[in-house]
Amino acid sequence: MSMQPAIPSLRTGLHGVGRAQRIIILASMFVVLTTGLLGLALHRGGHASNLTDMQNLFVLENPDLIPVDSWDPMIAALDWLHERPGENVYDGVFFKQHIKFQYPVTSLLPLEAMKALGVLNLVAFERVNLLFVLATAAGMAILVLEMAARLHVPGARDDRITQVLLGGFGFVATLCFYPVLKAFSLGQVQVWLNAAFVFACIALLRDRRVLCGALLGASTLMKPQMSLFLVWAALRGDWRMAAGWAAVVVPGVALATLVYGFAPMVDYLDVLLFIGRHGESYHVNQTVNGLVNRLLHNGNNLDWSAEAFAPYHPVVHIATQISGLAFVGFGLLWRRRDRGAERILPFVVAGICFTIGSPVAWVHHYGILLPAFALAFLTLLEPGLRRPAGAATLLALAYFLAGNLLFWPVNALADTPLNFLQSYLFFATLMLLGLLVMLAGRHDRAVSLLWGDAGAGDRSRRGPPAGAAALTATTVALPRAAAADSPAAPAAEPSAEEEPPLFVDLDGTLLKTDLLYESLFGLIKARPWAALLVPLWLAGGKARLKAELARRVDIDPAGLVYNPEVLERLEAERRRGRRLVLATAAHHRYADAIARHLGLFDQVLASNDGLNLKSERKRDAIRAQVPSGVFDYMGNDEADYAIWQAARRGIAVDASAAVLRHAATLCPLETVVTPRRPRLLLILRALRLHQWLKNLLVFVPLIAGQKLGEVGPTLQAATAFLAFGLCASSIYVLNDLLDLPADRRHPRKRRRPFAAGDLPLDLGLSLIPGLLLASLVLSVVALPPLFLAALATYAASSLFYNLFAKNRVIWDVMLLAGLYSLRVLGGATATSIVPSFWLLAFSMFLFLSLAMVKRYSEMDSMLKLGLGQAEGRGYLTADMPVLQSIGVSAGFLSVLVMALYINSPEVGRVYDRPQALWIICPLLLFWIGRVWLQTHRGLMHDDPVVFAARDKWSLAIGVVCGAALFLGRT
Repeated sequence: MSMQPAIPSLRTGLHGVGRAQRIIILASMFVVLTTGLLGLALHRGGHASNLTDMQNLFVLENPDLIPVDSWDPMIAALDWLHERPGENVYDGVFFKQHIKFQYPVTSLLPLEAMKALGVLNLVAFERVNLLFVLATAAGMAILVLEMAARLHVPGARDDRITQVLLGGFGFVATLCFYPVLKAFSLGQVQVWLNAAFVFACIALLRDRRVLCGALLGASTLMKPQMSLFLVWAALRGDWRMAAGWAAVVVPGVALATLVYGFAPMVDYLDVLLFIGRHGESYHVNQTVNGLVNRLLHNGNNLDWSAEAFAPYHPVVHIATQISGLAFVGFGLLWRRRDRGAERILPFVVAGICFTIGSPVAWVHHYGILLPAFALAFLTLLEPGLRRPAGAATLLALAYFLAGNLLFWPVNALADTPLNFLQSYLFFATLMLLGLLVMLAGRHDRAVSLLWGDAGAGDRSRRGPPAGAAALTATTVALPRAAAADSPAAPAAEPSAEEEPPLFVDLDGTLLKTDLLYESLFGLIKARPWAALLVPLWLAGGKARLKAELARRVDIDPAGLVYNPEVLERLEAERRRGRRLVLATAAHHRYADAIARHLGLFDQVLASNDGLNLKSERKRDAIRAQVPSGVFDYMGNDEADYAIWQAARRGIAVDASAAVLRHAATLCPLETVVTPRRPRLLLILRALRLHQWLKNLLVFVPLIAGQKLGEVGPTLQAATAFLAFGLCASSIYVLNDLLDLPADRRHPRKRRRPFAAGDLPLDLGLSLIPGLLLASLVLSVVALPPLFLAALATYAASSLFYNLFAKNRVIWDVMLLAGLYSLRVLGGATATSIVPSFWLLAFSMFLFLSLAMVKRYSEMDSMLKLGLGQAEGRGYLTADMPVLQSIGVSAGFLSVLVMALYINSPEVGRVYDRPQALWIICPLLLFWIGRVWLQTHRGLMHDDPVVFAARDKWSLAIGVVCGAALFLGRT
């Protein structure tokens, strides 16, 4: 949803303002009257209501009303940690004392501060919570005003009465909203999180993304599920928000580790796993977990137990996992391409999805719905919007259900099939989500101009805006004579009619890549420690980030991937004598080098150390160079809307369907499309699924331990296979991003999707945390903690290899061999099989031999190209005899270990007929000799595992060895 003003309708004058005021007054009356009348009715029947909890806001002196829901467990955990330092606080408090301390130890840091100040008591907590409730109400008043102004609600910008009504509506609705009131009455830390989320929304609207991230980071220290917003930001390339999040979370985790140790961080995973498997049947749990528990009558859904959870039920567990993944996935991925203030809608929707997708979300957790209700209400007031029939009624019904206490009538159905009505807040949330999705589509269709209020009819006649001369973009004029002498630009052919200049974008248009990400990955590759400064640079704005990267990273223009269709078009325009200008948000250091390399451009407009030349800034810089205001522009994405709107004609290069549809409304549009394979196939290729064959090593402990075929261990090994595959694919993507220049010079690797420019680099940056997170979740949910340690060691070793050891001789092959062995150890930890000395020794020598095969084949490829050294490697082609001797020796040593094992007493404990295993030794000797002979002849694939999977002799030997192992045990 665009938060830019839509085209005002004819009713945005006094009549529109009066209508908006009447609707706001009616909405305020609806909120107050439903809260008051329903509260009075419930009070007369002797039942609790919103009024009961509202009273608690002001009756602070009654000791019976002091809330303790969060604070009692937190204080109990704090006392445990002080009295028993080093012991497992979750085992002692959560599992043994049955005190529901369900928070990470980072949540105890504010309590430590209060204890140091001598104010650690429940009365102080209550007063702090009251301040947070009032802050939430004040924040909602501000947020409603901000949203209304950006949505062009009549009177929101310039009418004082409307502004007072809007602010009052936001304030009153907050103090009448049952989840907010209940959080205070219970004494819940959720009161703090509600306030943080509201002010994070305000910060996002005001483009204070670092502050937004910091508020979300503070929430993460209390509730880890808020860490999903880091993934949300990364998927959208919002590194300023991510930097703000990290600026709070990293010091918070470091401080908690210093105070309590690192062990509680790991122990907390047991609590999360337990809650995910059980959940709560109590009717206040408004999630799929609670709904299914109640439908199956799995636990008491009427009475709260402070000590027990719902019994484990596989159907509940599966439903919880599937629904959680669905909601979280939707929250992360919906409307990824929204920019700036437009992100407020996917932001509030993500907050809802991360809440409703949890195993347990009590009623008081739904205070996070307030910004979403406000946004839906204000969108219905937006001029020019085609309102769906019944939308206002649906919104009112959803608010009535979510904002009031209605358990008394529906709890009478607790023991009947109609007990799903106890989840009325859950269904109200789904209604709100559906309404927001529907309104987003209607709003997008209503907004014909995202970047201003002017019509498209006079855009070709507008001159440069006032103040355009004050722009500080770096402008470089390239002499035409020098450019014309370039081999890339033949002599110009006179044109029949003088055409306006053509301004050409660089990233994603002329280039099939993005220079910001190219330079970022170049910095990580060359100076990993300097990359830690990137969040600080980004906090100073993108212009500073680009400048710092340009100072430290050199990019060779000849090594970049250009769009051949665009180059051909520009060369043709050059021959006709047309003026060509490179207009890019890339730093001028890179843009100038590319322009000189190509010899096609008369001038360069680019970012400098203080200005990021993008969108409106680029448009104004272009206007400053074209006094007539007439020009054509070639671009590719949403950031080019502002320039296309001002251009005579536009050219869209490999743009998405959504960009093409909208750009066509801004100016006459021509398209340039480069043929490419479907993106899904390219992503699968980038994940290198064929390399997952290496992960079959996790089944080796099963085979050695004679447990292959047993259902439990085999399923665990299969899960470990998948977890290793996801983790390895994330490392492969990282490797491709770090090795872009080297891969483009390699005869085979240059066809990889990222190196060839077939996949955008920011997608790779999103795939890395996504794959790692999926691997982590799979490991935590389904495998023992020791496997997680093995997987973490594998990931850390792979990262160390890519950043530091890849160009170190011997070190690199030792690490490669170790990564193979870690897969074996991972399989052992997943299946609880202790690996023997013989297995580890055999693996060490065999995998060292295969690592040497990989390096030797790479050197052989370089030798054929006439090069003395591989790009990014420490070996010379002259080292090939040494590599071969080490590799052959290590391979034959692995056969010796196998022979010693077959002759050892240990083999008799596992195999009934160990003599059947002797056939394996000559087969291994044959296979290793053949592998090295093929390598020496230059017939080996870069990866010996891929070779083995395709080689018929290798497959046949594997079958015979498997048969020998089978015969030995029967």
